[in-house]
Amino acid sequence: MQLDIHTLLVAVALASAFSAAARILLWRMHPAMPGPAHWALAGILAPVALVLIISHRALPEQLSLSLAQVVISVAFVLVWEGFRRFLGRGSLTRPVLVVLAIATLVPIVIAHGMQSVPLRSVSNALVIAAVSALIARELLSGSTQGRYAMQATGWVYAVNAVFFFARAIAAAQAEIPVSPLNPDGLAAVPTLWWLCMTLATTLGMVLMTGERLQSNLDWQANRDPLTSALNRRAFSLIAAREIGRARRHGQPLSLLMMDLDHFKQINDYLGHSSGDAILCRFVATAERVLRSEDVFCRFGGEEFVALLPSTAAGPALIAAERIRAAFAADAATVLIAPQPFDTTVSIGVAELQPGEDLDALLHRADAALYRAKAKGRNRCELAADKDERMGNANTWDTVSQHVH
Repeated sequence: MQLDIHTLLVAVALASAFSAAARILLWRMHPAMPGPAHWALAGILAPVALVLIISHRALPEQLSLSLAQVVISVAFVLVWEGFRRFLGRGSLTRPVLVVLAIATLVPIVIAHGMQSVPLRSVSNALVIAAVSALIARELLSGSTQGRYAMQATGWVYAVNAVFFFARAIAAAQAEIPVSPLNPDGLAAVPTLWWLCMTLATTLGMVLMTGERLQSNLDWQANRDPLTSALNRRAFSLIAAREIGRARRHGQPLSLLMMDLDHFKQINDYLGHSSGDAILCRFVATAERVLRSEDVFCRFGGEEFVALLPSTAAGPALIAAERIRAAFAADAATVLIAPQPFDTTVSIGVAELQPGEDLDALLHRADAALYRAKAKGRNRCELAADKDERMGNANTWDTVSQHVH
C-alpha cells in the first residue's frame, strides 16, 4: 500500500497545530505547574520544523533540512526538560546539553558538506531515538503505583525510541536516496508515525497533568494543612483496613494516643506561631521514630494518634517512650527562652482486643492518656483491658474534657 505523502503532511500539520494549541492552553491553565511551558514551546516548534521540511524545494534544500533537524532536536530536548521539571528533578546539566548539541550539529555539518541526505536522516533518527529513550527512562523510573498516565506516556516514548533506531538502520541500508517527500516507506511511514506521536504525547501530557491535579486534591483531602500529617478522616479509613487485616491474620495491633502537655499555655505564653512550630516539630519527631508502616495522624488540636500494625502492647509502649523522650530532648534544644512549663507529650497505649472496634480502641487509649496526664504528664501509660475499661467508662467521660 502506497501512502500519499502530501495528504499525510497536511494531516501532520493540522495535528501539530491543534496539539500546540492544546499544550499552550494546558500551560495557561496551570502556569505554576513546572513542565507545561516547555511542552508548549516544543509543540510550537514542531509545525515550524514541518514547514521547513515541506519548503525544502523552495528554500536551499540543505539549509531548510538542516534547520528542520535542529528545530526537531531542540523540541525533543525541551520535552525532556519539561518532563524532568514536572517530576521535580533538576534541569539538564550543561555537559548533557553540550553532548546533545555536538550529536546534532556535527552530523549536520558533515552531511551538508557531503550533500548527503541519508547521513542527515540517520543522524536525525539516532538523536530522536536517544532522547526518546532518555525521556522514557525518566517517566518509567518516576512513575509510582496509580500513575497510569505517566507509565503509558513513558512506554510511548520507549516505542518511539525503538522506531527511530529502526528508522536509522533502514535509512543507512537504503539503496535509493532518501527524500523527505518520497512516497515510499522511508518517508511516508515516519510521517505517519509523526502524526501518531504528536497526538499520543500531547494526550499523555494532558492526562499526566490531570493525574497530578488529582494527586494534589487527594493530598489536600487526606492531610492536615499545617503539619502534613494524615488527618482524622484519612486515619479512620486506613485504621479500619488495618484492624480488618489484623483480625484476618491473627496479628496484634496497637494504638498510641498522644497529647502535647501545656499546649494552651504554650500558645498564650509564646504565641500561636510558636505553637504551630511546636506542632510541626512534634510531627517530625514522631515520624522519625515511627516505622514506615505505622499510621500517624493529627487527630485534632494538639492531639495525635499512631496505629502500629503487627505490634503488641509491650513493643508499642517502648515505641511510645521513644517518642516521648525524643520530643522532650528535641524541645529542650529549640525553646531557648525560659518558660514556666515544659514542652512535653503524654501518651496512652492500647492493644486491640478481640471483638473491639476502632472507637473502643481509641476510648481505651484516651483513658490511658488521661491517667498519664493525671500522674504528672510527660509519661506513657498502658491502657487497661476491655473489661476494666468498660467499668471505668463513666469516670472517663466526666473528667477527660478537663485534662487535655
